Amino acid sequence: MNTFGLTSRLSRTGSVLFQTRLASTIPSRTLQCQYVNSPQEQRQRQQQQQQRSYSCQIQHPTKLGQLRAKFRQFGEGHIELDLNHSPGLALLTINNPQKHNALTGKMIAELADCVDFLEEATINSSNLTHETYISVTKMARAQAIEASDGTDDYIPHLHPDSGLVLKNAGEPLDTMSLENAQILDDLVGIIVTGSSNKSYCAGLDISAAKNTLLSPQAGSEMSALMVSTLTRFLRLPLVTIAAIERAAIGGGAELTTFCDHRCMSENAKVQFVQTEMGVVPGWGGASRLLNIVSRSHALRLLGAAEPIQGGQEAVQCGFAQVSAPPQKTINVATEYMQRYVWEKPPRDGNNSQGGARRYVPAVRAMKKIVSHGMDYDGVDRVSELEKDLFRQFWGSPDNLARVEAAFSGNKKKND
Repeated sequence: MNTFGLTSRLSRTGSVLFQTRLASTIPSRTLQCQYVNSPQEQRQRQQQQQQRSYSCQIQHPTKLGQLRAKFRQFGEGHIELDLNHSPGLALLTINNPQKHNALTGKMIAELADCVDFLEEATINSSNLTHETYISVTKMARAQAIEASDGTDDYIPHLHPDSGLVLKNAGEPLDTMSLENAQILDDLVGIIVTGSSNKSYCAGLDISAAKNTLLSPQAGSEMSALMVSTLTRFLRLPLVTIAAIERAAIGGGAELTTFCDHRCMSENAKVQFVQTEMGVVPGWGGASRLLNIVSRSHALRLLGAAEPIQGGQEAVQCGFAQVSAPPQKTINVATEYMQRYVWEKPPRDGNNSQGGARRYVPAVRAMKKIVSHGMDYDGVDRVSELEKDLFRQFWGSPDNLARVEAAFSGNKKKND
């Protein structure tokens, strides 16, 4: 897989950042006590558990890179990442409004590009000591100054075919200036939303390559790539919140489960419609949902495809942490996330910067502890089962018939 993101930052700030790349993606684990017969068996068990815990995170990089290149050619739309939406907070936007922000193959690849970028920018620095972190960030700023006179290239090197759009406070980001380097150093959280207040995400957009994407092989490949990408996103040392406006359907509902928090509009709907399409969730959403709501709620939402209607219902069942008026989810989500930026966060819509800033490495470290405190073995086993079942159903005659019926119905509506 191509390694990109802050490539120049890694190469110029010394081997410390570069060498922590692989180590930081392998979660350290606290194993449950088990009776074993020998120290050798205990070591073997530990190795097996570690392999399971990050198997979907570091699947063969060459294969995942090839899958990313394959999906990149399908469809339109793009993923946007505004690094300076608010102090300490980035805004990740799913942008395909003509298709209710459904993900195309191109956007699936760009989402993986985005996670690569964020891993390079945050995971490495979060593994450093305080002294090393300070020296590295100072060095990065010095190199940004050097880049500003045109003698050096400090722009984040994305894949040449990537359509990922990087922004700074809404403006396209073309160069990594001193200010932009500081923004990355201060980043503690991400808000994920859909564009134009039309929908959060309507799942997978198959219209651009229906015959290709509906094959069993393509389903298996898409599942592998999305589970890898979303698991890496979940384990970033950044606090995340989904700002859900209007509809999050099918795969879009799965996307909401990979955030730490959810803010849901009163006119929003989250619905896992996979059973109505003759499949099961294939992006890991079912296993993640079990860590958000109770078993009975999860079964009802998944098995009966019952929707969560509105923010109040979402908060009551434990799916969301906060509700918002229509078209105000980004504002409310931003206000909710201020607690991770400021020691005395602004309240009641007051956007003034009050109080001292929280220490970024500490916030990132706490997110890492919470992430690693999850039952990786249990979640990953369910996720693997989920992927296996998805492969069995995706592209089956019943699935194809149901998708064709839905596709024809949507086409008639648009006509």
